[in-house]
Amino acid sequence: MTRALLLAVTALAFAGCGWISFQRPLSDDELRLERDVRSYYTEVAAAFATGNAQALTSLFDPSITEPMTRPDIAKWAEDFFAKHGRAGFKIVSLDFEQLAYERAVVDIRYRVTTPDGQGSFAGSEIDTLVKKNGRWYTARWEKTR
Repeated sequence: MTRALLLAVTALAFAGCGWISFQRPLSDDELRLERDVRSYYTEVAAAFATGNAQALTSLFDPSITEPMTRPDIAKWAEDFFAKHGRAGFKIVSLDFEQLAYERAVVDIRYRVTTPDGQGSFAGSEIDTLVKKNGRWYTARWEKTR
């Protein structure tokens, strides 16, 4: 009985938080929001396709600390593109765990392929995105699987 009460209170608390429920068809606003978040990953793909370390780094929130800081990300991107050049970024799957107007939690699987094949990798992670000044940023990610 206590667990049921806890679940009911938790559900009621989250009902007012602005999260989108996937139990019903999405509204036009919700579809636009989902498309807006997906466009963030188009920017990620463009940064890889152009081999632009600065563009890739700019997609991460300046205050990011987990699992890397923004300066760590910048160094990784510079090293990656210096060694391998441009790369392809392909989304294998993308599922929304939470979606709100200023925060999204996304379960993503992707592949990065380099022309030399030496830098190619695949990943599976949970990304937490935040929207600031009309733009989405990765605030945190956690590897899965």
